[in-house]
Amino acid sequence: MIGTALAVLAVGATPLTAQAADTDPSSPPSAAPTGFLHVYYNTDYSGWCDDWSGEAPDWGSCRNEVSSLHNNGYPGDLDDIWVYWGLNYTGARRGVYRGAGLTDLRFYTFDANTGPGSGESLNDNISSHKWTNLP
Repeated sequence: MIGTALAVLAVGATPLTAQAADTDPSSPPSAAPTGFLHVYYNTDYSGWCDDWSGEAPDWGSCRNEVSSLHNNGYPGDLDDIWVYWGLNYTGARRGVYRGAGLTDLRFYTFDANTGPGSGESLNDNISSHKWTNLP
C-alpha cells in the first residue's frame, strides 16, 4: 500500500504506537474510513470473519476466533472501540483507537485489573465490542 500505516492501541490511559513500513503487505485493507470494525480469522487481515458498524454483545461465529482486526470507524464521536473478553461487554477489556490496524493479536493483551481475562492475549479471545471515546 502507498503511505505508512499507523496503528494505535490504547493501554489503559497510555496509547501504544507502532508504525509499519511502506511495503508492509499486512497494511489494513482500506485506509479510507468505512465506519466498520473489520475482524479476521487469521493474522495479516486474511480469512475475513465479519464487519460491524454498531456494537456487538456477542461476536457469534467470530467469538474467540479472531487473530487480526482493523478499526476503520468514521472520525468523530464514538469512533474508538472497547473489545471485551466476555459476552455482553463483560470481563477484561482493551481499547482500540480509530484507524488502528492490528495485524497479529498474539502481541496484544487485555488491560490489567479490568476483570476476568485480564492480561490474557487478545488472539482468539474476544467475545464482544462496543464503540467509545478513548482518552
